[in-house]
Amino acid sequence: MRWPWSPKPEKRSGSDYSDIIIRLAEAQAAGTAADSASTAAAEAASGAMSRAFAGADVEGPGWAREAVSGPWLALQGRNLVRHGQSLSVIRMRADGRVWLAPAASWNFEGGTDDPDSWICRATTYGPAASVTRTLPSSGVVFIQWGSTAGTPYAGVGPLSWASTTARLGAQAERSLAEEASGPVAQILPVPQDGGDGSDQDPLAQLKLDIAAAKGRAVLTETTASGWGEGRAAAPMSDWKPSRLGPNPPATMPETARDAFSRTLAACGASPALFDDSDGTSKREALRQWFMGTVRPLAMMLERELSVKLEADISLTFDGYPLDLQSRATTFQKLVAGGVSVNEALATSGLLAE
Repeated sequence: MRWPWSPKPEKRSGSDYSDIIIRLAEAQAAGTAADSASTAAAEAASGAMSRAFAGADVEGPGWAREAVSGPWLALQGRNLVRHGQSLSVIRMRADGRVWLAPAASWNFEGGTDDPDSWICRATTYGPAASVTRTLPSSGVVFIQWGSTAGTPYAGVGPLSWASTTARLGAQAERSLAEEASGPVAQILPVPQDGGDGSDQDPLAQLKLDIAAAKGRAVLTETTASGWGEGRAAAPMSDWKPSRLGPNPPATMPETARDAFSRTLAACGASPALFDDSDGTSKREALRQWFMGTVRPLAMMLERELSVKLEADISLTFDGYPLDLQSRATTFQKLVAGGVSVNEALATSGLLAE
């Protein structure tokens, strides 16, 4: 068979990594770093997509099934949600086996609007060095969550399309994190002459006992008679510890939960997949997520792999009875309507091949 990948001589470079670090530092200094990618909503959506892709069965030639591995598929699912795009360089090992090397950075060049005429400059990374290659578009596997007409060569992900919501979630979670990172302590007022911290401090042993208590009971002498001045000098409120710790306003967690749900919706996932909804709601949410998000993206990847690897490659998810309940209901209604059992089984997708 003919392999369409004819890269130009490789050029090894260590400067690309430095450029990435410098750009990231500049973005953080300017306050434009995409910290929305560090939220629970982003990981929930990207993690679910990653696991769904990893669980797909690859159908095609043996060499293609080896190249399109579970870890590689998992990375594609995660990259689509987090970055809106994913690119891998098609490589061939010395023994003739094909493998797909994920690229960390790339850019397309070309003077026309025909993607087949574009040239891709992609950089892949190893533990100690990076390799930059210049290839034709037929030498890379490139998929996108979405793009614009003005930049068809650049993918746009849900966290970018819904950047305002993603930023809201990031700010709410960052505020909660900062609130939680504050000091946590029990403040216990003592009399004005209660000690100066020296060895002669009358409260020295009490302070040590309280510090070492860690939730255990500590027995101390009563202070009911005050500090040598009678009960009037020892108001009970002075001997009740006051807690110092996180106390966010009630609206802040609610804002974070709302942003979580909105971000999931932008990523094509229902919040019911991740909350304590009942089984029926979760099954319906799973069905909608798979049919409306996972499967369409998987079909795009199928087509790209089939074209670039010149083989019929498909991804199936039949290992999980995703729509079994609705199929059974459809079968039951068809039979009740007079359709033959075999025809109803075939129509509802329950007929074993």
